[in-house]
Amino acid sequence: MNNRKNISAIIPVAGLSSRMKAFKPLLPLGKRSILETTIHLFKQNGIADIIVVTGHRSAELENRITAMGATWIYNPDFKQGMFSSILTGVKNLNHDCDAFFLLPADIPAIRAHTIQEMLRAYRTGKAKIIYPVFDGLRGHPPLISTEFKEPIEHFTQGGGLRACLADFDSQAMDLKVCDRGIHMDADTREDYEAVLEKSKKINIPEPCECISLLENSPMADERVVNHCKKVAETAVRICAHLDHHPPLLDIHLIEAAALLHDIARKEPKHAVKGAELLRNMGFWEVADIVLAHMDLKTTPDTPLNEKEIVYFADKLIVNDQLALDFEKRFKEKQQRYNTNADAVEAIGRRLETACIINNKLSRILKKDLMEVLQ
Repeated sequence: MNNRKNISAIIPVAGLSSRMKAFKPLLPLGKRSILETTIHLFKQNGIADIIVVTGHRSAELENRITAMGATWIYNPDFKQGMFSSILTGVKNLNHDCDAFFLLPADIPAIRAHTIQEMLRAYRTGKAKIIYPVFDGLRGHPPLISTEFKEPIEHFTQGGGLRACLADFDSQAMDLKVCDRGIHMDADTREDYEAVLEKSKKINIPEPCECISLLENSPMADERVVNHCKKVAETAVRICAHLDHHPPLLDIHLIEAAALLHDIARKEPKHAVKGAELLRNMGFWEVADIVLAHMDLKTTPDTPLNEKEIVYFADKLIVNDQLALDFEKRFKEKQQRYNTNADAVEAIGRRLETACIINNKLSRILKKDLMEVLQ
């Protein structure tokens, strides 16, 4: 078991930002700048030794870097390209550093959970280089043992760090992560806008990320995945009809929660288990909806909300088919369990909640929702 804990981070920020036509490190990303966001990513994961390699317009960054509790190192050869900044960072690693993350500052839309998972994987001792992988492709940041410090420092061929580490691929691990942000840099204005949108919803997984989570979950199978996709499709359809009606609902949150509501379907108390899994990944709002998708308390006067949309959409789907006769099905289910008073009561509560939500939707739309969905 590898219990080494001295992990550092190298953040190259020396480039000219020529394609962006603006100084990328200081562009806003929510309440922080791009550079501050990248430093904070490692700080919140307990990584104290952070080296920021500067170059172009270094003087504008130095005080900010120091204020963030990181160390800045100037690379006088920054015009020679990224690898020169990587070398500057590697040469300035502390002597007791065991491994380091490498993350260019313009790839800031990465989830804290991704870093946590990479640290866990590294500490198993099964690999000396950890690459995060999403949708079958490696991304940033790799986590690299300092055993490769000398080969990196003496590498003189072309191709940069990727070419250097290719010789050690047998000692690397590809770690699947739920994070498209590992592939998103802010090279151009369009790229920056995409990263900005991603960062606004960093705690709500995108549909492609949800599907990746589902398909890799040992607690869900193909049947469950198809059911979740149909529930999400139905929830989004309902939202589309509500588009011009209050209240305003977060359709991204609804779609994510609908896709993931049965992620732990094979487990006892799967709603609780699924919510716990998602909460540990930082998807708190999604987790709250998943927790409520089986049993939800509401009243006719409660404003329509995201939990209700996902709950109701789930009750309209049998396997992966839309079945609008939910009242009939619930009553038939009560008959099947008529010797179990607790089960009959629970089914009755769920039916009552579904009827309340259905009536709300029909009242808002001023037409029967079942007709709309048909």
